[in-house]
Amino acid sequence: MNDTSNFLFVYGTLRPGFDNAFAQSLRQQARYVGEGRFPGLLYDLGNYPGAVYQAGSATAVVGSLYDLGQNQEAVLRYLDVYEGVGNEFDPPTEYIRIIIPVTSDSDGQTNTVSCWAYVYNHSVVNKPIIRSGDYRLFLQNRDYTD
Repeated sequence: MNDTSNFLFVYGTLRPGFDNAFAQSLRQQARYVGEGRFPGLLYDLGNYPGAVYQAGSATAVVGSLYDLGQNQEAVLRYLDVYEGVGNEFDPPTEYIRIIIPVTSDSDGQTNTVSCWAYVYNHSVVNKPIIRSGDYRLFLQNRDYTD
């Protein structure tokens, strides 16, 4: 796996359809590539989701892929503040930013791309799983699992 990427995968309140200032900035500073998924689980944390990457998982987290291009450093630094990631935040932070393989279906082809993603970094014990792996769908349907 690479230690850098020009791509960002978002699965929660940064996806298209959300209007917070950080989502708007991402749309202005990066190019939307399409939808994608990575192996893992998505949890409902209250007002936002948290995803856990699990290589080889039978379940997937659904989200949106962005090409950061020349704005990579500035966009990631800005979003680190939103996600509470970095040395200025007390450890352990709620999220960490890592590079993971994301599968994307674009141009009629399935591709795997190494992407930055903010994954949940705390215990998931007693956190409700979002069965669909898709936060937008969850907000429409509230599809909890038991």
